[in-house]
Amino acid sequence: MRTIQVLESSEFNGKSGKVEYLLDGKRISEPLVKVKEEELPFPYESLNPIQSVFYRHYAGGNALISSPTSSGKSLIALLFHLRNRGGRFIYTAPTRSLIWEKFREFKPFFKRVGVRTGDLIEELSEITQPAVVCTYESLISAARNRAKWFEEAGALVIDEVHVIRDEGRGAIIEELVSYALSEEIPLLLLSATIPGAEELAKWVGAELFIESKWRPVPLERKVFNLRKLLKKSKLPSDTPEEKIVSAVESLELKGKTLVFVPRKDLGWQALLVENTKFGKRVVNETLPFTPIEREGEKVAFHNADVPQEEREEIEKEFREEELNRLYATQTLAYGVNLPADNVVIFVRGSFDRFTYTYRFFPDPLTILQMEGRAGRFGLSPKGHSYLIVTGAKESSLEKALKEEMEKPFETALSGGLTREGAACPNRRKSVLSLMVLGPLIRYGSRWQEAVRELFSLRRNPLLVREVEEIVEELHALGFLEEMKPTALTKLLVSSFVSPYCFVEFAGRLKATESLREESPTEGYLFTVRPFIRREFNPKTVALFTGEGFIKEAEKIVKRIEEETSLTVRDNSEVLIFYAKGGFFPYRNVARPPGELSNLSAESSLLGQLLCRLNLFDFDTLHRVIMMVRGGVPFKFSLLGAVEGLGYMRGNALATAGELLRAPNEVALINAIREGVPEYLEALKEALSYRHASVKAVERETTTIVKSLSKVKFPLGNERLLKFLSSLFVGRREALKLTKEEALEVLRENVTGEEKN
Repeated sequence: MRTIQVLESSEFNGKSGKVEYLLDGKRISEPLVKVKEEELPFPYESLNPIQSVFYRHYAGGNALISSPTSSGKSLIALLFHLRNRGGRFIYTAPTRSLIWEKFREFKPFFKRVGVRTGDLIEELSEITQPAVVCTYESLISAARNRAKWFEEAGALVIDEVHVIRDEGRGAIIEELVSYALSEEIPLLLLSATIPGAEELAKWVGAELFIESKWRPVPLERKVFNLRKLLKKSKLPSDTPEEKIVSAVESLELKGKTLVFVPRKDLGWQALLVENTKFGKRVVNETLPFTPIEREGEKVAFHNADVPQEEREEIEKEFREEELNRLYATQTLAYGVNLPADNVVIFVRGSFDRFTYTYRFFPDPLTILQMEGRAGRFGLSPKGHSYLIVTGAKESSLEKALKEEMEKPFETALSGGLTREGAACPNRRKSVLSLMVLGPLIRYGSRWQEAVRELFSLRRNPLLVREVEEIVEELHALGFLEEMKPTALTKLLVSSFVSPYCFVEFAGRLKATESLREESPTEGYLFTVRPFIRREFNPKTVALFTGEGFIKEAEKIVKRIEEETSLTVRDNSEVLIFYAKGGFFPYRNVARPPGELSNLSAESSLLGQLLCRLNLFDFDTLHRVIMMVRGGVPFKFSLLGAVEGLGYMRGNALATAGELLRAPNEVALINAIREGVPEYLEALKEALSYRHASVKAVERETTTIVKSLSKVKFPLGNERLLKFLSSLFVGRREALKLTKEEALEVLRENVTGEEKN
């Protein structure tokens, strides 16, 4: 393995410069690679220092690049492709936003770029393009199911590979790497910060490992003690949130500023302080408080609770518009390209008496990842990082940051996979079972070859025995027959559902029969909950709705447990509250918060699995899918397919329908379109629960009536229906179908008569 360290003394101004690096202990200084001289197909004068080193020293095989954020790793991926033209170029990253960003970057070089992020339009189209950009989940699904576009892979780039340490998604990356190693697909791993990177490079058999100390925009770090910093300020500092805002104010920062807070509640409270005491205008629309209308500077909070649509709007405003101060939790440190002039990070420290060391939150690796956002190349000469620590000395934090990158490399599994999730009855077994079943489906009798490539099994021999026990258990449960996955097992794996989740589903299916008849919203959602991967945090919902959710959740749980004799332990009450329109009366909530804001991909996977299992007739199944997708109760759930309504307006209509005891959404829509007075009055009454003024109620009524005037029966999301019908007629034929024809196909094939 050739190991190169790009030195901080390297220079690049966007057009020219030099690269200085260490190779075999020797210091080398070279001019940057001139694009025209090398006849490279890029619209730049020269490559930057890291790109120049990669171009000169990469001759083929696997490679690992560990370099700061915004250091030109996308162009390195293209240089990697130029050396590996023997098949399809595949680039994978953790988030949809990153994938679409790379799509735009790669399109000028490939002309045709395929996309896979779980969106229905993409899934219906065939991948014929020479390059594909995709999320980790889309890629692992293609690999497990031997999709043609993966089978033709000639080069694979895994960006943000440090996510391999994440307990939620790390196992997927490890499995992807094992496939690439087993099949000798050239592999490029990219990361900004990953401890023990050299060990990772050795695991993948890298021919080239580049580690960069140089960053495009120099970083200046300053560490402060919060108490000392506030002593110099006369700003409010009675509460933790006032201390946070006042500390940021006292730094007197100019330009785009990211402020990372250690807890979500502190972020929301800081936003409230900015609004009420500092006169800032809040950009967020979904809030745990009602803001004062302001005309001052903008401020926002970016975290996992914020609905996806709002997060994307906040990111756009921070990049392109007048939003200059953005509070955030550590979720923003990963998977979103959002550089800033300044990064302020609040860090809590505590002394561990057993190890005689300090523990920090966020952890040092996350802090380093957050710092990577500091500096906008071409816009600011320097990036500034301000670390504000409490509970520890400044020197202790600096020492911890230095030592973090010296730690050994670990994956989520080799580290223990300690966190249990509510979505799986046994999260550890569920993760391991899918990691074993993927290779079993892909390789058949040769599955152990791929499993042996897993870093976790090499590092932790105890996992080997655990995997063997899981294989034995899957045999006993009937998911494997003579070491071959059954048709049901293959179906589950393709939908990211472990056999253990299916066992839980099967038990609920029997126990909820009467509940599904009496209360279909609760009964069906509790039944299918094991098939939905999202965790659904009750604390998030309670933050926005307070006692309202807590009381309703208690009723939901009590009803389910009394009717089924089963214990609710997977936060089904959150999903049910959402689908019953629980957020509708809360005026401070513009859209369902957190993971509930975007369940389209989950609902599509759920629909695909339920169609194949054929346990319910399609009309029932359709309503179940739309409850998850749109958040409208079972009886009126197809309102979720009406364009322009959304969650709040859909539930306004559902509330009106309940007031008048309308039989279904079709009768409700027709009555309102025809202007039946009692229906219009019922709609206005429903809207008054949410809107304080008569003017707002009238405006919303007009908008809803206008949306309903465009409705074409039968109800249904055309793309979703075509996607599901493709299971029975194929992708090409499904694309040709009308909505009516797709429904006919589904009703003919999904009858609920075949009990699997």
